[in-house]
Amino acid sequence: MPAWMTHYLTVAACLDAAPCPPVPDREMSDEVFQALVDGRLDEVEDQIEELPEWGQRPQPVSCLADDPLRAIALAGLCRALPDSEAITALTAVGTVTVLHCPPGTMTDTAASLLAALLAPGNGRPPVQIIVLRMPVDAKAKDRPSAALEHAMAAISASTTPHVLLIEQGVPVPGEVAAMLPAPLRIGPVDGWLIAAALSLRGGGAASLRKRLPDDAALRALSPGQLRFALRHRIRDRQIDELHRLVRSNRSNSPTLDDIVGYGEAEQAARRLVSDLAVWSAGRAAWSDMTRSLLFCGPPGTGKTWLARAIAASAGVPLIEGSFSAWQAAGHLGHMLGEMRASFAAAQAAAPAILFLDEIDSAGDRNSADRHAENYRRQVINSLLELLDGAGRTPGVIIVAACNDVKALDPAIRRPGRIDRIVEVPPPGPAAIVHILAGRLDGHLSGREIDRLARRAIGQSAAAIDGALREARSRARADGRALTATDVAKALGLAREEPAIIRRVAVHEAGHAIVATLLARGRVHEIRVGMSGGQVMVADRAPLLTRRDLVDQLTCLLAGRAAEELVLGNGSAGAGRGADSDLAKATEIALRLELVYGLSGHSLVRVPDPARMMMSDQGVRTRADRRLRAALRRARQLLAVEHLWLRDLTDRLCAERVLVFGEEGLDRHKPDPEARHEP
Repeated sequence: MPAWMTHYLTVAACLDAAPCPPVPDREMSDEVFQALVDGRLDEVEDQIEELPEWGQRPQPVSCLADDPLRAIALAGLCRALPDSEAITALTAVGTVTVLHCPPGTMTDTAASLLAALLAPGNGRPPVQIIVLRMPVDAKAKDRPSAALEHAMAAISASTTPHVLLIEQGVPVPGEVAAMLPAPLRIGPVDGWLIAAALSLRGGGAASLRKRLPDDAALRALSPGQLRFALRHRIRDRQIDELHRLVRSNRSNSPTLDDIVGYGEAEQAARRLVSDLAVWSAGRAAWSDMTRSLLFCGPPGTGKTWLARAIAASAGVPLIEGSFSAWQAAGHLGHMLGEMRASFAAAQAAAPAILFLDEIDSAGDRNSADRHAENYRRQVINSLLELLDGAGRTPGVIIVAACNDVKALDPAIRRPGRIDRIVEVPPPGPAAIVHILAGRLDGHLSGREIDRLARRAIGQSAAAIDGALREARSRARADGRALTATDVAKALGLAREEPAIIRRVAVHEAGHAIVATLLARGRVHEIRVGMSGGQVMVADRAPLLTRRDLVDQLTCLLAGRAAEELVLGNGSAGAGRGADSDLAKATEIALRLELVYGLSGHSLVRVPDPARMMMSDQGVRTRADRRLRAALRRARQLLAVEHLWLRDLTDRLCAERVLVFGEEGLDRHKPDPEARHEP
């Protein structure tokens, strides 16, 4: 049992007892203490003067055993102030004490309890208690700052002892924080605080603690859920309700064991969970931790599910916030208030995961779009301040998600605010099999699921989930059992053409091999399907020199070169769309000639190279010459590695998705001699 628990029971008994005259330097006997805890006051009335010095109550208070939320707040105070000396120290001349409290009604309850504990009398000087709360009305958003200014002015002008009770989320300027002492924390609400409150009706807190859910699950309960569970006056009912609400919270929470096949994003998530466990065990300093992670990728790829799985696997609460939810609160003041509340909730529940969805909605202060520029600037500046504060709070890990990381202000995504940016791809074969098997619940065979998973490569987790609901609806409408054909139709899966799959595999294998040969970065995943393919490269070197740009041109045209080398001709795939290989390569070739000053012909910068290409035949000829040279170079590199190209193509045709570890693709290069062994 924690050492502060005895102190708590003593204080609770004193607050529930009649006003008692203090007797300095006397300790309460075990018999008197137990009688007070059991409510047997009549048996120890003649010894009541033995109670330790807690001062007089300003007014009667309700029985703590009948008010579990008040009892929990008192337990939080006693954990922060673990003995009578700590409480007495609050009254010393010139003392300033800062207490951080979870958001919600606990702040007012703690203030009331402090007033009772620190009531003047018997030579004890008065203590000024100042409460700083988050405003309920966004129109009063500046009220905490004004109150803090008045408090600091009062503190500076006298030697009266002060206690600042600050609700989590109230902003404290850095200059003021540097002057104030390190804050003590009331909360978060966990098993020991609840066990302490429930023990006031009898029974040992240690045995009660064993009957409660784990701390992470209890911290994940909202104040409303906690109040609902503890409304009962029968302790067994209270404990049962806590377990029921915890189960309800966990029913929709996946773990990382439920999410497989997400490549580097999954690895980053598992590493974060492992690091948090090491820190919680005291084997790593918070300053050595990765404290923020940004998942980026197309809509529906499972970024939110990854965040929820991290929290569930780590056994910590997940606090969710998003720009759409914040903006739904109203105008700028309301919006910023909701944003602060999300960060405050995470800080109060630490260790916790704060998930910030749609973070790219914050935008960029340097955006060319001047519409609502002032609004965007205030939102971003507030977010930066909150990210900095959260980063300094041990136990708070930021997990953010966005679709377009380039749209995000550079100050937000810089290291220190966002430690790591990881792309979340569409689910791989293992992940799709996992999704299908879980949702279909035995309606299809394993062989049918494997076949569907291979064909569904490239589709998002959300699209697959929606398609399964559509397939079930079709089967119900026809009054029959679900079939693989229903699922395939709902997924929009056309009949596979082996020739198309092979061409896509050749194309993507060419990209991957040339990127590896030219050290353009670590190839960690390759995908192929009927709708196309993708090579995912991490740690790409910056494009700074002419050589870098020429290498990039070669990588972009390596897919077409591989098709020509293996299949005898290229296809339109390399040039289809504004985001195609040829489109990107043409843009680089033009910029080499007209923008970067690296062509060797001129240092003049042309603001619109595409228009110049259309009007100047010489520019078009030079750009075309560069593209053809890059294509020849890619073909030469692949011709030397033709066995590697063929082997990688065969593997892609068979597996559709290949994921490589930290070593990348090059460690998987085949042994040429082994291929010719009899």
